[in-house]
Amino acid sequence: MSEPDDALVARLAPYRANPGVKAALLISHDGFLVAADAETGINAEAVAAQVAGIIDVGRRLAAELGEPATRYISMELETLNVVLAPFGDELMLALIGDPTTIALTYALRDASR
Repeated sequence: MSEPDDALVARLAPYRANPGVKAALLISHDGFLVAADAETGINAEAVAAQVAGIIDVGRRLAAELGEPATRYISMELETLNVVLAPFGDELMLALIGDPTTIALTYALRDASR
């Protein structure tokens, strides 16, 4: 990774420090993985590619409802939660963690800073 990528990975470390957060990813709006801090077993690039579709669906739904944009997207799966949040103007932060962890949602309050 280059130095800018290393700086972005360092910005993900506080999210991963929250108990139960298994992955923190920075993803471009077109689904490219920009930076990742994830447990072994989580294919960050594959997750990033899938997030692009979710972002697109969110964008289309917002437009249908007359809203300018989708800000946060949350998915509750059987054993994991996935939360997407804006991270600056160009990136999305994806947090993946245990459903019981409250840190997953509280971590978002500082996502774009």
